[in-house]
Amino acid sequence: MNVQQLEEDWAARAGAREARLVAAPHVPAALSLLGIVRPGDRLVAFVDDFTEAFACGFDDCDVVLVGEPLAAAFTVASEGFDASFEAEGPHLWWFVNSIGGFGLRVPDLRALGRAARVVHALLVVDNTVASIFGCDPLRLGAVLSLEALDRVCAGDAPRKLVAASVARSQLKRHRVDAAAECAFALLEGRGLASLDLSSDEAEVLEHGLDTLDTRMQAHFDRARALAEYLAANEMVRNVCYPGLTSHPDHAIATGILEHGFGPAVEFDLMGCSVGEFFSILPDEFRTSPAGGATTRLSAPRGEQESTIRLFAGTDDPLQVAGTLDNALRK
Repeated sequence: MNVQQLEEDWAARAGAREARLVAAPHVPAALSLLGIVRPGDRLVAFVDDFTEAFACGFDDCDVVLVGEPLAAAFTVASEGFDASFEAEGPHLWWFVNSIGGFGLRVPDLRALGRAARVVHALLVVDNTVASIFGCDPLRLGAVLSLEALDRVCAGDAPRKLVAASVARSQLKRHRVDAAAECAFALLEGRGLASLDLSSDEAEVLEHGLDTLDTRMQAHFDRARALAEYLAANEMVRNVCYPGLTSHPDHAIATGILEHGFGPAVEFDLMGCSVGEFFSILPDEFRTSPAGGATTRLSAPRGEQESTIRLFAGTDDPLQVAGTLDNALRK
């Protein structure tokens, strides 16, 4: 299968007008490489994990970081900027994760989409954690959805790839969706060369799309089981998982996410640092490929801190819980 067919298949799955595959280490890098955020634009973003990428990857662009993934916060950060839906710009961009940031926040994409159009902003969603299986940003109001394909490729991709999907224009009372048309015009105007994929990469992507639903449901189900185990464990605190009623965005998540609440759980250790905890665990919890079958742990705030982010694999959650429990007791 060639790149064009893969992009068409991805666009069909995403309900997109068009999709592009980009070789990039993560979504902010892919957004920069697309070249659609231009000098003189303003980019308002809620990010914790890729703050440095936004600070360094958008030269001559006014980057504003907000502390909450709320429409009101984005609107305030957009004041004083005269944005346009014309291809010439200037353009106002809003960037959020469907699930992301410290605490695995879930923004109300419908509210953000409505508010974005009022101020002529283009809503971009990083859909990597939720995935195309777990969230449909283009249906909820985004004009552009980007997703790193580690989990789609089951951790087997030879290099890092990101899929960028642009929304279809929705006709409302005989009026064209100006935001979606603008995003499409900007993407088309770049005239990007097609990505050169090896036969191995194409095969991994094709197989990943064919098996995506079954694998992602397994990731989601195991994350829920591990979140419930951690929430009942007296040796951890501050368990963050959108499926728990204690999560600040639980009510929003039930209307934004699909098939569950994502593959990620975040929690804090009691009495030791992440680095100390990792030294007790088997290496595969740290060395397994992102998006692969093995549950993977990371330190979003650094190994000197206490916060761990867990991405559930398709391995046995009882065995994972048992290994975590043994390490916690030590």
